[in-house]
Amino acid sequence: MTVSDLILLPQVSEAEVVNELSSRYQANDIYTYIGPVLIAVNPYKLIKKNGKSLYDESLIEDFSGREIHENDPHPFAIAESAYSHMINFKANQCILITGESGSGKTETSKHVLQYIANISTKARTRLAVNQSRKLSDDKKHAIDKVVNNVRRILIRANPVLEAFGNAQTVRNNNSSRFGKYMLLQMNPSGQVVGGFVHNYLLEKNRVITQAAGERNFHCFYNLLAGASKADKAEWHLEDATKYAFLQHEQRTIHGVNDRTEFADLGHHMTAVGIADDDQRQIYQQLAAILHLGNVVFVSQVDASHNPCCAIDPTTKQSLQLAAKLMGVSADSLEDMFTFKSLTINRSEMRVPLTAAQGEKVLHSVVRCVYDNIFTWLVEKVNKGIHNPSRASQTVGILDIYGFEIFHENLFEQLCINYVNEKLQQLFISQTLQSEQLEYKREGIAWVNIQFFNNQVVCDLIEDAKMPGIFPLLDEQCAISQTSVDVLMHRFNETYVKEPHFIKSRVKGSVFSVRHYAGVVEYDLSHFAEANIDSFFTELYTELQKSSNAFVRNLLKDERSNKEKLKRPPSTSFQFRAQVNALVQDLNMCNPHYVRCIKPNENKISGSINKQLVTAQVQCLGLVENIRVRRAGFCYRETYATFLHRYKILSRTSWPAVHNCSSRQATVELLTAEDVGVLPSLQPVSAQREAEANGQQRPLTPLEVYHMHLAAKNNKPTDGHEVPQPIIRFKEDIESLGCFSLGRNKVFIKHPAALFSLERLRQDKLPQIAKIIEDAWVRRLLRARLAKYAVVFADLNTRYSAIRDNLQDRLMRRNGAADKATVAGLYSHWDQLASKVLQPSSRLRSHLAAGEVYNAASFLTSYAKRNAAVRHLNKVKKAVQVFSSRWKGRQTRRNMSPDLARKCYKAMLGIRTEFERCAPYSSIYIYIYIHRVLCDDDLDIIYVYIYISIVSP
Repeated sequence: MTVSDLILLPQVSEAEVVNELSSRYQANDIYTYIGPVLIAVNPYKLIKKNGKSLYDESLIEDFSGREIHENDPHPFAIAESAYSHMINFKANQCILITGESGSGKTETSKHVLQYIANISTKARTRLAVNQSRKLSDDKKHAIDKVVNNVRRILIRANPVLEAFGNAQTVRNNNSSRFGKYMLLQMNPSGQVVGGFVHNYLLEKNRVITQAAGERNFHCFYNLLAGASKADKAEWHLEDATKYAFLQHEQRTIHGVNDRTEFADLGHHMTAVGIADDDQRQIYQQLAAILHLGNVVFVSQVDASHNPCCAIDPTTKQSLQLAAKLMGVSADSLEDMFTFKSLTINRSEMRVPLTAAQGEKVLHSVVRCVYDNIFTWLVEKVNKGIHNPSRASQTVGILDIYGFEIFHENLFEQLCINYVNEKLQQLFISQTLQSEQLEYKREGIAWVNIQFFNNQVVCDLIEDAKMPGIFPLLDEQCAISQTSVDVLMHRFNETYVKEPHFIKSRVKGSVFSVRHYAGVVEYDLSHFAEANIDSFFTELYTELQKSSNAFVRNLLKDERSNKEKLKRPPSTSFQFRAQVNALVQDLNMCNPHYVRCIKPNENKISGSINKQLVTAQVQCLGLVENIRVRRAGFCYRETYATFLHRYKILSRTSWPAVHNCSSRQATVELLTAEDVGVLPSLQPVSAQREAEANGQQRPLTPLEVYHMHLAAKNNKPTDGHEVPQPIIRFKEDIESLGCFSLGRNKVFIKHPAALFSLERLRQDKLPQIAKIIEDAWVRRLLRARLAKYAVVFADLNTRYSAIRDNLQDRLMRRNGAADKATVAGLYSHWDQLASKVLQPSSRLRSHLAAGEVYNAASFLTSYAKRNAAVRHLNKVKKAVQVFSSRWKGRQTRRNMSPDLARKCYKAMLGIRTEFERCAPYSSIYIYIYIHRVLCDDDLDIIYVYIYISIVSP
């Protein structure tokens, strides 16, 4: 039985590692872990499991949201690890895919891009959900449109760049002949909202010549196989055997149809945003390059017997066709290839070129045109996806040419191997060297593990002080007419004591460098020519006079006049600057590694050459990496950062640490009662296989944890047997929960322990979220209550004013109009109350109680008022009676005797009449008194007084 992680091997040696990789490869398990590093062995075929491709999009959900070792070894797992780190820690990530040429780096990078492009379209974070809720439908639609557009361009850009930048080599049918660092720009929600493609050192010389058994770039063969008859006639194209740049061979790749590839290429270019007219212009310039390749120069002697050259008359038609397609005259193009303009003492001279020089200029033009076409394509892709304003973090995917050892290794191979040395040095510094140095710096007990540090090889190639091979080459190229012998002598003399520089035993133009991947012999013959590309300024000037706008735009010289006067930087100088900038960017990111291995030299599926694999295991330093990982710690972080992420697991540290240091709080957290390592971490594959075989599914860590909680609280566990108690954290190297305390950082040894912390944290997050949610709701209710209190106070004031006003008006008049007004006011009050006071509001009950109290107060005051009115009326009546009687008495006292007698007679008459009218009703008495007896009001008063006295 094989292991999915080489750290778990019983014994660590090169033989054991190779045997394990071989056994897994034969079982179609091409991916293996070394801790967080993925080892990929090229299968040279499409692998299917359970009827599905190993990279089927339906499998993406199996990897989403899971830790790396919970999944089977797979590029999707590495992509998920990078994506999760970017989401959780808000840090830039990079995925470095390295290995020899033909080891499957390009395909692996496609799978990584496929995963991230698909998973990023889904909201994986609470932030994404909250932001989605806040946005309007139009803004959501706009963001989705941007994300889908970027995703489409990123996926479609790969086939376009591969068609123009990949070629068949003896080791790989789809070898990348350029370096590519694809930067995915992410917004805070984790969606891909932009991107940028950096390209490095396109192998331009492949357009001119290829090694035996190899092809030119794919696009040439796609064009010749797939172009319509009308287009071929317009561009004067024939089959591949007619063109020197294609070695006059009709080479095909097994399983690849160039005609179909051409049709697909058109669709991909359209999806990227390249218009049909631009596509035709690109194909037209490819046709011009093929025609230029058929131009032949012949040596001649001019009138002064100086060597010169001319175009072979049999190939002038090819020159004319190329000139027509490029939009320049054939004569001017011929002059460019056969003469060179020099300015001496402000006078211009035309110097004839030899046949070799003319061919060199033609090749320079071809390389320049093709390189500019490729650069234009990259810029077009970047224009469609670059969106730095929306990006917060990035995920970079590096797919760069692998280490190359050919029969004949030229300047391009030295550049390619140099960048691989730099990437190997980056891997060493970030995994082996820095890790061991950190243990020593933090005071962690550690036994140093020896490994080969290839920094000395990097210095041999690039160091300016030594000087290295590239600086010395630049120095010699600055001297005009430097010879290969002089350059070789300088190399042998300068590096005589360098152990990684090997001088040739035979005099000649070759030397060897001992790289980390092996000894490579380089041919120095064309180093100077490749390092200084002789594309003169006058060539730019002539080509910019083209009648073809696309060519003019393609070859525009954007240098300033001052820069044009300077010597252009060499190829090695530009490449070193690019590589150092790349390494600097990678150092600023959290790295994830995929190490690709080529199983055999013949590109045969199912066959593995153990000797070849052993050599790659050695040069990749896999054994040393396993030893460091086995002895080292999978996690290290400062105490403050650790507490910031995991403090919610312990009551001693949540919500804040009090009265202790971060180190002490970390120890208390790890040794808390409910914190420990969950047993039986099972990969997703184990769960799927158990379910497929009808077996009981293995418990996930979170289910195990919940079962522990259920057992602790004496709750049922759904039929599962309660597992052993969780493993406590302790400073014991043999424990699964091993941790160590450094000076500034805490170290955790086993991935299972870290995954357990993450699972426990995930289980705690809903509880913390509920606490925060409740606090937020309370805050909102308090704010709402405060608003209601203000409104209630205002309404109460208005209500009191209205009541007082109505009571005052009611005291003054009791008309119907006033009652209607009061009813209207009451209705208005009820409407306001119904709007402000909700049925479920606590204020409503308070207001209801207030209404009862106010009503009782009103009724009490009303009753008191009525009693007071009645009492007042009685007093008024008594005052009237008393007053009238007092006035009568005073009148009688002051009355004269004569008047007294008359009054007496009158009263006797009234009495007689009263007695006579007694049987009649009181109304007649009233009329009689008013109309007959009484002449004035005083008489009436006296009559009433008399009646009141004498009446029974």
